[in-house]
Amino acid sequence: MNSGCVGATWARRRPQFPLLVLWALLLLTRSSEEKKKRENTKDVIFDVCATCHANATCVQKDGKDICECNYGFTGNGRTICHVVDCGLPPYIPNTLSALVDKTTYGNQILYTCQPNYVFESGNSTAVCNAKGKWEGADMVCKEIDCGKPPWLPNADIIWDNSTTLGSTVYYKCKDGFQSFGEHNFSQCKISHKWENITFECKEIICGQPPVLSFSNMIWNGAAHPGSTVEYNCMKGFYSTGTKSHSVCSRNGSWEMLDLRCKKVQDFVNVTWKDPCVSWKRYYGSAGVNETYQVTMFMLGNESKETTDMLIKPPATEIAVNVCLQLHQHANYTVEIIADSINLRLQFRIAHSVIHPVVEKTIFNNISIFNDTCITWHSAPGRRRSEETYLIHLVGLRWYQKEFSHETILNFTTDSWNPELCLNLSSGSNYTVNISSADRNHSVLIHLSVPLAGHWDTPQVPSGILLNPSDPPSPQVEFMSTRDFIPLLSFLKVEGRNGPISSYQVIVIPGIPLCNFNCYSLTNLSYFSQGSESDSYVTAEFSAKNIPENRLTFVLGDRLYYGGFYNAPLKPRKAYCIVLRTVSKWNGMRTQSCVIWAHIRDIAFPVQHLTIIILSSVAAFSTIFLLLLCLACSTFNSS
Repeated sequence: MNSGCVGATWARRRPQFPLLVLWALLLLTRSSEEKKKRENTKDVIFDVCATCHANATCVQKDGKDICECNYGFTGNGRTICHVVDCGLPPYIPNTLSALVDKTTYGNQILYTCQPNYVFESGNSTAVCNAKGKWEGADMVCKEIDCGKPPWLPNADIIWDNSTTLGSTVYYKCKDGFQSFGEHNFSQCKISHKWENITFECKEIICGQPPVLSFSNMIWNGAAHPGSTVEYNCMKGFYSTGTKSHSVCSRNGSWEMLDLRCKKVQDFVNVTWKDPCVSWKRYYGSAGVNETYQVTMFMLGNESKETTDMLIKPPATEIAVNVCLQLHQHANYTVEIIADSINLRLQFRIAHSVIHPVVEKTIFNNISIFNDTCITWHSAPGRRRSEETYLIHLVGLRWYQKEFSHETILNFTTDSWNPELCLNLSSGSNYTVNISSADRNHSVLIHLSVPLAGHWDTPQVPSGILLNPSDPPSPQVEFMSTRDFIPLLSFLKVEGRNGPISSYQVIVIPGIPLCNFNCYSLTNLSYFSQGSESDSYVTAEFSAKNIPENRLTFVLGDRLYYGGFYNAPLKPRKAYCIVLRTVSKWNGMRTQSCVIWAHIRDIAFPVQHLTIIILSSVAAFSTIFLLLLCLACSTFNSS
């Protein structure tokens, strides 16, 4: 049974062996065919170089032939070899390049500098190399810079600080200099230089100012633009123009003047109409403050009586009319002198007759009372009605040449015996011309107002009255205080009875009601007083040095005012403060006083209290330190 099974298995397996043998033969056959095929192929492709690309070259590497693309080409060498392309050319600062149509191997690009730049160094040509890179161009372009522009004497530069090509600088002559040349600017050129200019500035000189006939020239010698020369007419001439000065202009010439000096004409068309003499004068449109001195000498008089008076007509009045006070049936020699030009008018009056008062005369029995008041009687028979008078008065002083008091006013009254009181300055001589409203009647009166006051010198001029006439007191705000010192102030006053010289602050200690005599007050300083109860001058202020007409003053500030020490007031005392106004002039002194403040029970000043407190603290600290040292010493000994 077993043998049968074995036989059956063998029968089934036996056919597989031939298949295996067949498969092995096939493999051997195939291998032989492939080897033959390879050998055949080797025999057919015998030359690699013949297969290289047209732009390739056959080279040997490692014993084998291979195809490589030529220089400037890229690819596998057999099927592909295209030319190398470098792409867009590189950027070089401040340069421009020509338009490029080819960027492949071997092509070139030329660079040039941008406008306003110039070549400085490097190579301006770029070449596309075999590696596809542009090489060779390292050009450097530098911006054109002309540097600082040239300096021109006497000229200012108008410039935006730009120094590159095309930049422009302008020049302008300084004040006092004039430009010459048409080209007042310079430009930066490609040559790195500013262009040359012909512009220059020369000093403006007007030279000698023009000379005007009959005039005085006031000139400091300067003849540059803005310099001024003043002209005024010589004595005896007057100006007819409106402009009296000339200015050196920027064009190098003096301004034109319309000033002309014409000879003064006085005592023109002299006429006599008893008892008045009149004439005309020509001093120009501005007129002149002319003073006429009239001297009348009575002829045939054993006493040789003379009469002097001063006449000062309004400055712009052309016609002058002077009425003389003449005695009946007397002969006179009259001399009238114009002071400013020293021109004289002399004439004689023979058998002058003063007619009796008739209806047309309105001044009669003229008299003066109270030094400054005038009264007269109107003509009898005139109908009683209101009459208006024109009063023109001029006051002068022989000892004070700069003084002049001139007033024109109207006076209306219906009285037959008018009385007119005038506000006149003391120590002055006045000429008062009173005329009717129609100017048909007038009278000339001379007043001498006495000079009042107290004289510092023993020599008193003759004819000067010594009646008291004190200067006005300034406006003050009276202060009555307790425990503190007030701030004092006052306003200056106008010197009606003479110029104000100074203001003195007087301290009177211990007077509760401030009773005093102004002229008995002291002139001593604080350090010169005999006792603490004596009054003293603590400050003096010159009237001309007070600013803005007001002065503010603090008592006791320990400073000097006008040579007087402003001593501090003592506490717990009463003081009367007086402001004294002093007028000194022409050897005379007048004064007036006003109570300024009343101060009582002044507290200790802050400085004094501070000293007391600090002294107390110092003493206490010293005692404390001594006790502390004593305690330490005792402790150490124990």
